[in-house]
Amino acid sequence: MLQKKEPLWKIAQNCRAKKNNGEYDTYRDAYKASIRNIKSDNRIITVKSLEAAYYKTKTKKKALKKTVSIPIMITQEMRIRLKGLKYSSYDIRYLTPQKANDIIRNQVVNRSPSLNHGRNQ
Repeated sequence: MLQKKEPLWKIAQNCRAKKNNGEYDTYRDAYKASIRNIKSDNRIITVKSLEAAYYKTKTKKKALKKTVSIPIMITQEMRIRLKGLKYSSYDIRYLTPQKANDIIRNQVVNRSPSLNHGRNQ
């Protein structure tokens, strides 16, 4: 007997695990068997709702796995941000895109700005 307060995606995940273990031939068979065993708290649970809950959770997890991209070059926007953190054009010229991205992300202020930093370069 399944818990009545268990979220649909978790019920669906358990059903899929049972199918993968060989207890059922198809996912739909596993969903149907679970629906018969659920003591519901006034919510209507169908095979379709279990499938929808599973795929909705699966797509949310994919969206969370997006990685942060690092440009292959230092963009104009990055240059502006670096100048705001007291890096001169000369300093920026010798930064790698990875290092520039790390400086911007961590908001590392240049502790020894050049004498020409304030000038329009």
